Amino acid sequence: MRLLKFGAAAVMAACLGACVAHQIRDRDDFLAEGVRTYQGETRERVLQAARTVLQISDPDDFEFRDTLTGFTGLRRYVIYAVLAASQGREKWEMQTESDGRALRAAISVSEAGVSTGGYSTTPYEGRMASIPLYRLFWDRVDYMLGRRPDWVSCEQAEAALAASKTGSASLGGLCGPTSDGRNAPAPQPLPPLAKGGRQPRA
Repeated sequence: MRLLKFGAAAVMAACLGACVAHQIRDRDDFLAEGVRTYQGETRERVLQAARTVLQISDPDDFEFRDTLTGFTGLRRYVIYAVLAASQGREKWEMQTESDGRALRAAISVSEAGVSTGGYSTTPYEGRMASIPLYRLFWDRVDYMLGRRPDWVSCEQAEAALAASKTGSASLGGLCGPTSDGRNAPAPQPLPPLAKGGRQPRA
């Protein structure tokens, strides 16, 4: 688990930046940003792609718990500022369903923890609803599946946000200051799906 120290002003600036980003506010937003439909893909292949995206963002701090149709990814973090501290855990819940013709995949991200400052302790819990974060996640999943040629780096994603005057803190979870793999090189995409829908063995 990575431990970071920041000045209070830096932490406040990051929080304000995150608030600027477009947010998932209702079910329509979630279906548009949190769900993708894949034709000609297997469940295991999509789950492997998603798991790789998360694992590379913070190799030592992610814990995965498999379910029948997906997984839950848990990542712990600690941030220290001059007069405050925050300790929490992100939860990435990945689910899939197939109708025999296509596979639908959904990701939902939340966090919970405790912030302390002075003599007070405040618990927090809520959805991580930044649309840029969800889009970066799916862009990287598509790369792993061979559906786009390029891996979108944190630097590229942050540059795109800066151009739209959106704070880079909205990418926290994949590119935040506690993500040890934020500058990791692009991983190798998964091998192409073999004919008949079976994934080649490594």
